[in-house]
Amino acid sequence: MRERGRKEISRRDFIKLSIGGAAALSAWGVGCVKGAKEPRTGIPNPFVEGGRPLVVSVHGKDPEQMLRAALEAMGGLETLVGGGKEALIKPNFVFPQPFPITTDPEMIFLAARLLREAGASGVEVFDSPGTYLVGTERETFDFYDLIHKGKERGITVTYGDAGRRREYVKTRKEGWRVYPEIIVHKKVYQAPVIVNMPCLKRHHTSFLTCALKNNFGAIYGAQRWDAHIRGEGFRKGIKGASERAKTPFLDETHFMTALAEFADAVRPEISIVDARAILIKGGPTKGKGELKRGVNRFILSGDMVALDAYCSRIMEEYDETYTTEMILPYLRVAERLGLGTMDLKKAKVIELRV
Repeated sequence: MRERGRKEISRRDFIKLSIGGAAALSAWGVGCVKGAKEPRTGIPNPFVEGGRPLVVSVHGKDPEQMLRAALEAMGGLETLVGGGKEALIKPNFVFPQPFPITTDPEMIFLAARLLREAGASGVEVFDSPGTYLVGTERETFDFYDLIHKGKERGITVTYGDAGRRREYVKTRKEGWRVYPEIIVHKKVYQAPVIVNMPCLKRHHTSFLTCALKNNFGAIYGAQRWDAHIRGEGFRKGIKGASERAKTPFLDETHFMTALAEFADAVRPEISIVDARAILIKGGPTKGKGELKRGVNRFILSGDMVALDAYCSRIMEEYDETYTTEMILPYLRVAERLGLGTMDLKKAKVIELRV
């Protein structure tokens, strides 16, 4: 529900207005708000064996059996939340469309239950998909009736407004290149433990949405929209490669680098990819892609780079229009930032059937 007294503007007008702010974002974001904090570091990846990050893939038909088997193979969640730590689950709730466009609520509540069994003192589900300016801040939450369902299960479900600067905290880190300062939602910044729960789907600019891309929803709207605008432009108004080449604000390298740097600003402790069904050949919405059912996998890791590299192979298996080559730019940046390894030979991959 949009707030009373707020001026209603169209989505397209809002994006147009964003370009003006986005064009000056580096100067505005770095210089006008003082007091940048150290970025969230999180807990170093505990899911390793012999110095190699674990990537666990479980194939099956019973979601709870699959997830329990995967977590057991990784050593359990106790290392993250044992002793009463609170956990925040970060799903993908960008559109009011069902799984696999958005994270399946039943899998979120299953993960929350397993976190509490492992000793978590509290579990909160949070995402910040949009803003009151264009009416998207809670559409997917309402689509799933998620807040009410959360209350029934004793799970707090909240959403942020990507357009409200006061909900966010500015962080700074040496090594961030496209945005030397990244503005992260306070709930994410302050979370003791973050459980990243993306879907596996195609995306029109990043080519793939998985563990790394899912962190966009934790970042202040002006920065994420700036990255999208630079990476894709106004696609309806840019027809053909020659015209795209003349577009001054189009910079796909900027977008790919931002994707990895945003993930570095969030650093979830574990990512759980629900690939029971995936979106192929287009995305990130159902109207632009094709649903592929029967994939029937959960893939888990504390290493987002290795996880994306592994899930990229799954996408290659089911989508002939996709290759891992497409996402190498952001995998390389993520690896440089210390988010993990893109070389699966350096990871320990465990594949199970249950």
